[in-house]
Amino acid sequence: MRRPNPDEWPKLVEEFEASGLQQKEFVAKHDLSLGTLQYWLYKKRKKRGLRASDLAAESVAAFLCLWRL
Repeated sequence: MRRPNPDEWPKLVEEFEASGLQQKEFVAKHDLSLGTLQYWLYKKRKKRGLRASDLAAESVAAFLCLWRL
């Protein structure tokens, strides 16, 4: 299993978010630890001040905006 250094993780998190893959698919493709990916996702969201429920609300709002076009 690959062990990226702390400087690499923000880039991997961005890549994951843009990939459209599920967490398990992404870590399998990149030979990463699922727990470590989840830790860095948590860390990023905490830094932004978002909770999982906030992310769900953002996703729903974005989806509804697309249908109004």
